[in-house]
Amino acid sequence: MISVKHDDICRGRSRASLTLPKIIVTVVMSAISLWLHAEHPDTTLVKLSEQSVNIEYTSKTFEIDSVKLKSIIYVERTNNYNWRDEYFDDYLAKKGQNSSIGFCQVKMKTAYWIECQLTDSTSEFYPGKPSCAEASEGKYENILPVSQSPQEIIDKLEDDRTNLLYAAAYMRIIQSYWESRGYSIDDRVDIIATIFSYGMFSRQTGEPLKPNADPKPNKFGKEALDVYLLMNGK
Repeated sequence: MISVKHDDICRGRSRASLTLPKIIVTVVMSAISLWLHAEHPDTTLVKLSEQSVNIEYTSKTFEIDSVKLKSIIYVERTNNYNWRDEYFDDYLAKKGQNSSIGFCQVKMKTAYWIECQLTDSTSEFYPGKPSCAEASEGKYENILPVSQSPQEIIDKLEDDRTNLLYAAAYMRIIQSYWESRGYSIDDRVDIIATIFSYGMFSRQTGEPLKPNADPKPNKFGKEALDVYLLMNGK
């Protein structure tokens, strides 16, 4: 706010008390605040529409709900994605940082972990076990082969369709893991989104989070549920 001295008003003129350097600082700080703000919801909806074919393809590939995937992407981009991600994440990844890359903001290490789970039938997180007699074992194994270098992961994540495959695969791993422990969360987008954002391991102990009968969503999960209901017209 620009303040005006009382004496100047009484004399019939108003003079701003801010000096030019202060005005410049104010303008710059306002610009920075704008740039640091997450992606506008309208922009995100347009981008989701542009990726609708890829979203449907990747959801079908990993047998997940495409609307749940869109809901999670929407919350991720409107909360955590801004111009810095677009311009700096690839650069930081090439410098060895565990950056979040691409349309769904998938982290480098998470992408590699996903590849390993899809191809390792001995892993407790392996989602390829058939859920019915007609299904085939290892049906997801050849979709995202294990990368041989960080640059290969970066190249994959920079492609929108492949990036979406990682996000869909992560959802499939989450859902299959919980189902294998006797707790289906296929209809709980709030819990899927919570795990998607937090991760599958405790940040205190490093141990896998234990599936249970009464899971609680975090803020990210609650927002994803709200978006999911709106997208379904409920």
